[in-house]
Amino acid sequence: MQISDIRKNKKHLTDIFVDGEFFAAIDTYILEISGVKIGDTIEKDKLDSLIEKSNNHRSYNKAIYLLGFRDYSCQELKNKLKLEFPEESIENTIEKLKSFGFLDDNRFAQKYVKVLIFEKRFSKKRAEFELIKKGIEKELASDIVAGVDVDEREQIRFLISHKYKNAHNDEKVKRRAIAFLQRYGYNFSDIASILFTEE
Repeated sequence: MQISDIRKNKKHLTDIFVDGEFFAAIDTYILEISGVKIGDTIEKDKLDSLIEKSNNHRSYNKAIYLLGFRDYSCQELKNKLKLEFPEESIENTIEKLKSFGFLDDNRFAQKYVKVLIFEKRFSKKRAEFELIKKGIEKELASDIVAGVDVDEREQIRFLISHKYKNAHNDEKVKRRAIAFLQRYGYNFSDIASILFTEE
């Protein structure tokens, strides 16, 4: 097998042509440090190794780019990377990020649960559900949510006062408020005790 052409592509990729036909798009940096050039005779195993190194390099760089915007859970980041890279490269990337401390489900969940409960005003039940949706293991999600000190009745009062001010006086508004609060994971008994007994 002979490298018949090498053409720079977009997005830090270089196209490799073997025996006159397109073979693969390789990360430009990986190709440059490999020393492969036009006219080289090369075994398929070496080309396959180049592709693997390219995928690993690109997968890691994409993960670092994504983490520059916000934190991710391991599973959430895997799902993002699956759109572009093979599973083996993704697993290598995840393990590398974890070893460097860039990816940590516990840390992610500890931060995200505060957003869910104190910014979005979800109940603890809904917050646990949202953590699990992000790929956090159920036991870890449950432990982290259990450690949050929040008065859910006060959360309900806050949401009613900010979103459904007329809920105490208007039956339609009250029904909408109940449906909304239940979607947020609050117990009907807590909702009812505030809407039907408090003014």
